[in-house]
Order: sequence, then structure tokens, then C-alpha cells
Amino acid sequence: MLVEQTYKIGDTVTLYLQTGQEVLGKLVSEDESNTVVCQPLTIAIGPKGAAFQTFTVSGNSEKNVALKTSKIISVLKTNDDTADSYRTATTGLVVPAQGKLVV
Repeated sequence: MLVEQTYKIGDTVTLYLQTGQEVLGKLVSEDESNTVVCQPLTIAIGPKGAAFQTFTVSGNSEKNVALKTSKIISVLKTNDDTADSYRTATTGLVVPAQGKLVV
């Protein structure tokens, strides 16, 4: 069976873990042992809707974090709207809508 890779190194990806947790991050590397993402965030649902939260409460997850590949159910390229929100949350950069002039 041919498996088409829909993401590449440097893409913002969504990792779905065995725990049911979704982790978003910029893909740094992946192999049989580890999948490494930069600045991983998770999504929390609160009274005002979905929001990003840090991957860990007590660990330093502001740089690269290695996850055991065997604990990941799937890796997907993050949809464009969520990837733009992730970029804004981690860098402060806002991508303007297409066709708009930013002055």
C-alpha cells in the first residue's frame, strides 16, 4: 500500500497521541524512535471556545520537544486557519488575508 506523505519538515503539524491529546507544532524531524516538534501547544476548550495552551505545565516546552513515535496515532498537516493561529500564538506574526493591502 502506498502512503502519501502530506506534510514535510518545517510544516505546522497536528499530532494525535494515544491519550487522545492533539499536539500542534512545527515539525523538526521524525524517525522510527522520535518525532520532534518545535514549540508544541495543545488545544483546550473553555467557556469562550478553543484556545491554545502550553504542552506541559512544569516542563520547558518553548523549544524542541521529542515525542515517542510509537505513542503517536497520526501526524497530519494542520489546516490553514489553525496553522495561522498557531503562528500568531508562537511568533506574534499575523498573516493578512489574501487580496488585502496592508498599510
